[in-house]
Amino acid sequence: MRNFLLIYPTQITEAPMTLAMLGAVLEQEGYRVHTCINTFAQPLTVEDFVLEARAVKADYVGISMLTFRVLFAYDIVRALKEAGFTVILGGPHPTDCPTEGIKAGADIVVIGEGEETLREIVSGKPLREINGIMTKDFKTERRKRLDINTLPLPDVSVFNEKDFLGEEGFVKGFHRIYTSRGCPGICTFCDWKVFGQKFKEYDIKAVVDEIKRRRDKYGLRSFSIADDCFTVNPERVFEFCRLIKPLDVQWRANSRANLVTKAMLSAMKDAGCHSIAFGLESGDPETLQKIAKDVTLAENIRAPKLAHEVGLEVYGCLMTGFPWETPAHVENQIKFIHELWDDVSLFQVSGSLMPFPGAPIYRTYAPIYGFEEYWLRPEYQNFGIQVYQNAPNPLAVSTFYQRYLFDDTYIRDEYFFTYTPEYKKAVRGLVREIGRHNLRFMFQGQPRKQKLYLALAEVSLAVSRVFPKLEKRLGGLLFHGRSQVERIRDKRRGIAKSYTNPN
Repeated sequence: MRNFLLIYPTQITEAPMTLAMLGAVLEQEGYRVHTCINTFAQPLTVEDFVLEARAVKADYVGISMLTFRVLFAYDIVRALKEAGFTVILGGPHPTDCPTEGIKAGADIVVIGEGEETLREIVSGKPLREINGIMTKDFKTERRKRLDINTLPLPDVSVFNEKDFLGEEGFVKGFHRIYTSRGCPGICTFCDWKVFGQKFKEYDIKAVVDEIKRRRDKYGLRSFSIADDCFTVNPERVFEFCRLIKPLDVQWRANSRANLVTKAMLSAMKDAGCHSIAFGLESGDPETLQKIAKDVTLAENIRAPKLAHEVGLEVYGCLMTGFPWETPAHVENQIKFIHELWDDVSLFQVSGSLMPFPGAPIYRTYAPIYGFEEYWLRPEYQNFGIQVYQNAPNPLAVSTFYQRYLFDDTYIRDEYFFTYTPEYKKAVRGLVREIGRHNLRFMFQGQPRKQKLYLALAEVSLAVSRVFPKLEKRLGGLLFHGRSQVERIRDKRRGIAKSYTNPN
């Protein structure tokens, strides 16, 4: 039997389901699949990946890449090539920037969805006849979107469960379930071209059977529907609710604000859904229009209120830091938060705009502000959606207020765009209001702790204005290890083996 090593170089806390999807296809082709995943619990070096490839006698090594820490990933590619391995790159970043991967030494870069492309590669089909790849000699036509129901369900057995074991025997990542692929939106801040705009659906019965299998085998009773937008097809949502209700499990899902009704939300609640996240992004009409959200402010207000009315916890995703914004835009965002104060349980704490390479907003503004190919610069290597979540020592790269209120790193330090002092002052007000709201949810029934953490955050905010690097330097010297704040939020949001109502 031939061996295929799948690598995930980005440090992560949970088993990445993308590798389970690829692994299932490779096993169908007769390969023994091995995984080597960089985790915060056991950080890996470039040499560690090479040693693993040698240990499993890999015939192929596949690397799933994000934009985060691309220089580290390219170092892995070069080291593997020097050791004589055949290297295949795939994922969002290689899809956007395939030439980079080839220059780094990869034999093949997979563009777009990878399952069928990888199947054809390992089956020995001539490379020039395989759509959706680039080599040093040629680039083929992009592959059409897959019929995902022809694919096997993810095989979680490719992972070493101990690497992701959390509290109460919870294997982090195994709770994550996909029922569809793609999103109908064309938001300008999103790299939606990786999968394309067309919405593809898995067979609902097969999905529910997989949830039942994971419930029975791993004891999971709390699941995350990880689709970009679960509610695109109303009939399918109602069918899912009908099939999952007898399983007696809890779950949560994501949606756009304009794609829910009270009847749908009630059915979801009745079928075990306890939480829904809306991609609200902004409470400012001009920003909603400029990011091509195709959702009105009224719809952004209506959806969370309906969800709260039927008894769901609501998670509101917000963004700020767009280059056209003024203090007036931020004030509208604060008014929006107050409008939904009692309807939203938790507002997103990492909404500073990050321009990903395939997003329209990157292509428009990178030449203007001079951050073209920022991901190839050493100082940008630890940048992701949330800065401190990506660091081995979060206290060395963030302040207390950024962890407990809102991570405004990209705005405060102007890594991408420049802002006026007045705008930054307005954002500080937004940071405080988001945190003041969220602390109620994080520490429910503990008013003294809410006040204490808010007071500490305000001190942190004040000190950082006078001594911007002081707290990070002290944090880096005195403390090590992961921050507890995300564990608190995850527990409150029900990301665990079993969901416990925080009320």
